[in-house]
Amino acid sequence: MPKGMQKTSWLLYGFAVFFISLFGYIYYTYETTRSEIMANIDSKLLNAAVSVKHILGDDYHNTVNAGLPISSSTYKEKSLALSEYAKQMQLAYVYAMVLRDDKVYFSASSYTQKDQNTGRVTQFLDAYPEATELNKEAFYSTEPVFEISQDQWGYFKSIFVTFVDDNGQTYITGADITISDLNQQLQQSVTRAMVTSSFFFFIALLIAGLYFLQLKRSLSTDARTGFANHVALEYHIKKTTKHRMELAIIIINELEDISSFYGSEVSDKVMANILRYFQSRIPRDGGIYRLTTNKIALLRTHTDEHNIDEVINAFNNAIPALKEPFIYVSLSAGVATGNKLLLIENAHIALQQAKLNNQRLIRYENVFKQVEEQFKSNVFLAKEVKEAFDNNRIVPYFQAIYNNQSKAVDHYQCLARMVSSTGRIHAPDYFMMVLKRSRMDGPLRRTIFTRCIEQFRKTNVRWSINITAQDILDPSLSEFFELQLRRYPQPHNIIFQFHERDAIAYFGEIKTFISTLKNKGAQVFINEFGAGFSNLPHIRKLEIDGLKLDKGLVSQIHTNKDNYLFIENLVKYAQQLKLDVIAEQVDNKQIADALASAGVTLMQGSHFAPPTPYIH
Repeated sequence: MPKGMQKTSWLLYGFAVFFISLFGYIYYTYETTRSEIMANIDSKLLNAAVSVKHILGDDYHNTVNAGLPISSSTYKEKSLALSEYAKQMQLAYVYAMVLRDDKVYFSASSYTQKDQNTGRVTQFLDAYPEATELNKEAFYSTEPVFEISQDQWGYFKSIFVTFVDDNGQTYITGADITISDLNQQLQQSVTRAMVTSSFFFFIALLIAGLYFLQLKRSLSTDARTGFANHVALEYHIKKTTKHRMELAIIIINELEDISSFYGSEVSDKVMANILRYFQSRIPRDGGIYRLTTNKIALLRTHTDEHNIDEVINAFNNAIPALKEPFIYVSLSAGVATGNKLLLIENAHIALQQAKLNNQRLIRYENVFKQVEEQFKSNVFLAKEVKEAFDNNRIVPYFQAIYNNQSKAVDHYQCLARMVSSTGRIHAPDYFMMVLKRSRMDGPLRRTIFTRCIEQFRKTNVRWSINITAQDILDPSLSEFFELQLRRYPQPHNIIFQFHERDAIAYFGEIKTFISTLKNKGAQVFINEFGAGFSNLPHIRKLEIDGLKLDKGLVSQIHTNKDNYLFIENLVKYAQQLKLDVIAEQVDNKQIADALASAGVTLMQGSHFAPPTPYIH
């Protein structure tokens, strides 16, 4: 055979092998990626549907299936929470359904911006005429049911998960992802496969090797902070010869709010500072990883001591994580020690318990014991709280706010206390969690406000009370406050205090309610200012009358120069805006003197007077 023809034959053979390999690789990659995508989507839909139950709460469907009405405000609140969750999870819809007389109705549903624009937001107990037989069969299924169907909202892949309420009635929760989104992900996988395969076959071995080395590094590194990520953690645990290790998963509680308020650039700076903080303090055998937007992990290969616990507990919430802007954060952590195969899962379980109990750190080995003890404590405490309400043992205590210049009481803050059957006095930290879970925080606020009205009605004494965003979102409670203000002879003596975080999260609702309060003559302060975002120009738009500094800032003003400078500059700015500034938890003379030096005149704390059941 002539040499030219021989070269051509080898060339054609080479191209044939190339194209066969190329298409084989594309097909393999597509099928592998498709399986992974479908598995991830199924898992994502399942997690979302289960989360709907927790977002709505157990009592929600107890009420619905009992035939009792759900208030408009409660439904709107749940719809908003579901919509935000669906948006966060990048799903089309999440919802809950009930079956009545062989017809399916929505008991709760998320909505999209398009739904709002077109007036197609699903309302409470809206019928769902497009329900398929598979949809109805899901009410009787013991396993999650997947379905691909089309209705007036679009073409979706859906999941239905069956639950049973306390009365034995079934309902389902569901989640949808649009087929177009699914197809787009599959198309992207094909495109990536073609590009990657072409690159692999046409680039020299050395360049390809360098490329894949860099690719591996980028996959295992968080691009925004430069620290190792969850891929690196999983790889390290998988490849290590150590079978017993210690892992802490830490969540920065405020980071998502910081990101939504200031943007991802600021939140990444906060995260980078926290990562560097722990990097400088963990033992040499430890590693540090950024797992997600707001989670980090600390890994140790030695488990002889609880060094990780000490490092985490030493983190000081009162020191700003970022100074420009001034931002404080708090942490919750779950720690697990033991078999590497269960390490990540167990640490996550411990973290969930820490967040639930509002604790800094919980170890996995203590979780189940704490849960059992917590259940018993909750049952006992719920009974004790109910008895306190029934026997008028929910009472106000009064703590004086002193003017350090005039040496006189400026006003009193009204604080809730529960008197036990044995006469012991409990502060809200003791019973507030049970109150919220029992939905009795509204009656608590109503009771304390009524008792304070009775206490001060015939005096010229100024007094303050804390209320929350949930209070004003409750129509009956907000109307109660307005009615009492109309009846009170001197409403200008009443000060309502909102938490700074509520003012940010529910800015529009609180702004409207503040206008109502001020029209009635009352004053409004922002409580615990400096605990979160410390954005005074934004807060000032609420037309407030004053600020109460966060106790964490105040308690370290005499030992922390940054805290002192922050408070000093804040006071000067507040004076220009004609805002009062109050410092709480002033517990000794050193703090009081430092505050006075920084320009603060109104102070509250045990250094001046503790809360008492009477006023001087």
